[in-house]
Amino acid sequence: MRSAPRNLALAALVVFGGAVALAQSDPFAFMPDGGRESFGAVFPTADAQAWALSQKLTAEDWAAEITERAPDLPARTAATLAAYLSVISPVKAAPDMASTLPPDGRDLALTQCQSCHSLFSGYLMHRRDKAGWLATFSSPFHMVLTMSDAEKTI
Repeated sequence: MRSAPRNLALAALVVFGGAVALAQSDPFAFMPDGGRESFGAVFPTADAQAWALSQKLTAEDWAAEITERAPDLPARTAATLAAYLSVISPVKAAPDMASTLPPDGRDLALTQCQSCHSLFSGYLMHRRDKAGWLATFSSPFHMVLTMSDAEKTI
């Protein structure tokens, strides 16, 4: 029975190693980048950022602009950025605009939703259209959230 202590030690090493690996990885990596995170990739210069944030375009027009500027950007990322810009712009430009952009959907999910809902199994993993997501904010326990109407549409 010499193998029992060895097996126990091996099992403990695997569990410890797995815990260390999980602690070092981003627990929210499953969430796609928000519009704020991808903004700088599509509009990398201060002039491009100032131009973008001075525009008032529809999500469809933003999608066309983003596709023209960054044709290799994944479609989901481009759609997320287009939706984000259609809600937040125009925004008064600041010297370091990318770092002062309003929160995006990913930011809001982490700050407003995670305190009550598990991101892995809760509301955020449900597949809903825009109207379905907006309807969740009409429930009494969601009315206390400190989010503007614009933030709810991001």
